[in-house]
Amino acid sequence: MPVISHPNLPSLERLKSSGLVLSDELSVHKSNRKNLHIGLLNLMPDAAFQATERQFVSMLANNEEYLIHLYPTSVSTENRSDKLKAYINDHYNEIGEFQNRKYDGLIISGANPSQQDMTKERFWKPLIEVFEWAESNTSSILCSCLATHAIMKAKYGIERQLRDEKAWGIFKHQLGEQNHPLTQGLEDGFDGPHSHYYDFPIEEIESTDLQILASNDYAGIYLAASKGGRLVLFQGHPEYSKNSLLKEYQREIINFVSGKRDDYPTRPNNYFSDSTSEELDELKKSLLSNPREISLNDEMISDIDCNWQSAGKTIYRNWLESLASA
Repeated sequence: MPVISHPNLPSLERLKSSGLVLSDELSVHKSNRKNLHIGLLNLMPDAAFQATERQFVSMLANNEEYLIHLYPTSVSTENRSDKLKAYINDHYNEIGEFQNRKYDGLIISGANPSQQDMTKERFWKPLIEVFEWAESNTSSILCSCLATHAIMKAKYGIERQLRDEKAWGIFKHQLGEQNHPLTQGLEDGFDGPHSHYYDFPIEEIESTDLQILASNDYAGIYLAASKGGRLVLFQGHPEYSKNSLLKEYQREIINFVSGKRDDYPTRPNNYFSDSTSEELDELKKSLLSNPREISLNDEMISDIDCNWQSAGKTIYRNWLESLASA
């Protein structure tokens, strides 16, 4: 299931050799695959903006039956760097132009939270406006992490609650609705990444039309969806690449040594090997006595099995199948 982006995204160049991405319209015309048109509202901060594109493309490009046309857009660019503003201007659809067409599906990425009250975030108003537009102009909306938190509040009036500690790492999940189309092909115990400080009261979700499709007793909801699948809500991160949690951990350590956070961050659960964990314990001791910026090398995770991506691709494949039959 190769993907072609409209306009072309330079950050996807590295995926072309794998056959995940097509670069020109000629390739599209030669393809006999069925076409699906997917919008992507990218709300991620500058440092993760282009990596987010690649992560979602990797999830979408996993079935040879379809050709995915991707239409990226973004909102609230005032706080972006000049470099990324130029990138968005050159390679993204302006939101007004984006909304001039209908889509089979829309993906809304997560975002970097800066306040407990989401309604005060820069992205709140435009995110909700795009979501409300999409309810009438797409067959299904798939939300990731913070976008899920925003829609829970805006659509269902469910307030997220601050956890005692951050849920992050790789966790095993129990299936809720065994026969839901989105989870066909999955079994109890499948792995998936989490990274969130907030969670939802289960009983409040159960009082809505949403079905909890996968969860972990400690980390909370991984995936929920409306009964018809028109709304798909991830609190987990199936799209995460192998080093996503490593980079997040590095960022939190740097925040500590620079004084942006008071406590030294805990390691992501079930992510690092025992030997790497011991190495990181030594690094912690060193940084507590001699604070300084550091860089965590990808070699630290060379032995990690990214089996969560297989489960994620199964869910995305099921989602695309549902779009094709809508």
